[in-house]
Amino acid sequence: MAISHNPVFNQSMRSASKGLQQSEVDARFTDITSTKPMTLEGTASKVIGMLILVVLGAAGTWVLNLEALAFPAMFVGLGLGLWAAFSKTTRPWLYYLYAVVQGVFIGGISSIFEASYPGIVQSAVLGTLTTAGGMFMAYRFGWIKVNQRFTRIMTFALIGYFGFAMINLGFALFGGGGIYTSQFGWIAALIGVGLAAFTLNLDFEAIKQGVAQGAPEEFEWRAAFGLTATLIWLYVEILRMLAIFNQE
Repeated sequence: MAISHNPVFNQSMRSASKGLQQSEVDARFTDITSTKPMTLEGTASKVIGMLILVVLGAAGTWVLNLEALAFPAMFVGLGLGLWAAFSKTTRPWLYYLYAVVQGVFIGGISSIFEASYPGIVQSAVLGTLTTAGGMFMAYRFGWIKVNQRFTRIMTFALIGYFGFAMINLGFALFGGGGIYTSQFGWIAALIGVGLAAFTLNLDFEAIKQGVAQGAPEEFEWRAAFGLTATLIWLYVEILRMLAIFNQE
C-alpha cells in the first residue's frame, strides 16, 4: 500500500526518478514528511531565549555606561532585522545576534532617558508587559479577530509607518528635529504604540496557524523572531511616549 496516498506525487516521483518502485517512492515521501512540526512550546522557548539575550545586552550596556553604542546598535539592528525578515534561509545565529544588538540599543537609550526622567524605564517596562498581556488576552478570547481584513489593514499601516519613521529619522539626523520634538509628537507616539500593540496579534496568529497547520520546526525561529522584534518595538514606542508626556 502506498504511504504517500497521492497519485500526483507518485507519478512525479517516478517521472523524475526514471521509474522507481512504489516502495522507493514511499520511502522518499516519508523522508520529505518526517520533518518535526512546529510546536507552541518550541516557539515559546525560542522567544524566551531571545528575550534573555535582549535583557543581557541591555543590562551590560547600562552597567558599563556604553550609551554611545546606542545609535550605532540601532542601525546595525535595523540591518540585521531586515536581513532576518526577508531572508529565505533560517539562521538561528542571526536571530540571536539581532537580539543582542537590540539589547545594546535598548540599554543605551534606556540609560539616556532614565538620566533625564528618573523612573521612566520602570514605567516603560511595566507598560510593555501590561500592554502585551492585554493584547494576548484580547486575542485569546476573540475580542480581536485576526482575519484577512485585519491583516490587510495592518499591512498597509505598517508599511506607511515604516516610511514615516525613515523620513522622520532623516529629519532628526540631518534637519535637527523631527515630529517627536514638535507639538504633535505625542500623537505620533500614540500611533506608534497602537501599531506595535496590534501587531502582536499578527504574531500570535502566525504562531497559532503555524502550529495548527504543522509547519516545519524551523518556522519556530521565524515566529519567535517576529514576536521578539514586535516586543522590542513596543517598548521603544512606550519609552518615547512617556518621555514626551514627561516634557509637558
